[in-house]
Amino acid sequence: MADKKIELKIISPGEPVDDRVPTMVDMVIMRCTTGDFGILPGRMPCSMVLGTGILRIMNDGAESRMEISGGVASVSQDVVTILTESAVLQN
Repeated sequence: MADKKIELKIISPGEPVDDRVPTMVDMVIMRCTTGDFGILPGRMPCSMVLGTGILRIMNDGAESRMEISGGVASVSQDVVTILTESAVLQN
């Protein structure tokens, strides 16, 4: 299962999302209104309301961080779609 990845789609109406953000990742940890929520491959479908905070993207042993200003996230068939007002890469 180590070679299984999650497709990450970040959609923001503001400016385009930085093209350095990976689209196929190992894990996504997002700040929801009820706390942090981690997504791994094989996760059951779900949706959640995002809070303002850090989106952590784990890929091949490296971590990328993005500042997210709320929004919603949907998980379905190893695809995580995030709709947010802004997403700014921190590193």
